[in-house]
Amino acid sequence: MPPRHDADQSLVDELLATLESYNPDYVSVTSSRNSGWLEGTAEFIARITATTRMRTLAHLACTAGTREELIGWIDRLMDAGVRGFLALRGDFAEGQTAMPAGYLPHADALLRLIREIEGDQAARFGAGRLALGVAAYPSGHAESATPDEDIDVLLAKQRCGADFAITQLFFDAEDYLRFLERARLAGVRIPLIPGIMPMTSLARLRRMGQLSGLTVPDRLIRRLEAAGPEGEYEAGLDLTVDLARTVLAAGAGGLHVYTFNRPDTTTELLQRIGIDPRPSG
Repeated sequence: MPPRHDADQSLVDELLATLESYNPDYVSVTSSRNSGWLEGTAEFIARITATTRMRTLAHLACTAGTREELIGWIDRLMDAGVRGFLALRGDFAEGQTAMPAGYLPHADALLRLIREIEGDQAARFGAGRLALGVAAYPSGHAESATPDEDIDVLLAKQRCGADFAITQLFFDAEDYLRFLERARLAGVRIPLIPGIMPMTSLARLRRMGQLSGLTVPDRLIRRLEAAGPEGEYEAGLDLTVDLARTVLAAGAGGLHVYTFNRPDTTTELLQRIGIDPRPSG
């Protein structure tokens, strides 16, 4: 996440150094009200580009502005060093049920817009191309009428140029594995990267469920309640490690870790999974 303007810069440096030590395929940067939305995203990506060798992926939502405003943000983010986007519709504001006039209605339209800009500016990519990611929902999107609709939407994003998908958080490995199987049978061929969010406290677990619109399984709540305040961090991390190991063993091929800008928790999680820092190159 883009750091707040009053963030301790030494902690930001530690975060970036820790992430770079794992030589990740990419590091994704969200937008945040506390950092001026996409202004903070662009500034943080420019810093990552200038001080590390990591490839950056910027979250960009249709709700960020009109079509013309989005064109300006795409150019600004590419100038900052972005070579990939996670294209999202974005969440509606409270009471909103449709996008305002002049806004792109769905992520597939945003994908087409980014590919159009990419084509017009092909020379700047040195014969390469932008990497475009999208969201996927193993436990179902809140607005989807049926599970099949989630797959249909993912197929539409694939047709519009998506290179991969990152899943919303999920609490049971079977949710991801069933979704993966159904998607493959339907013709989805892009990688479906499982999103893993450390379950480090009961409060965070409940907050995760609330924000994602998912019901937290009772077994997870009971496990953290039984551990108590002093043991919930260890218990939650154990649950997260089990989840990650299961999807990796089933052939997921990689993980998208939601770090919360916490290098200590991220390092501990990866070490327990069996992922160590590796040299770049």
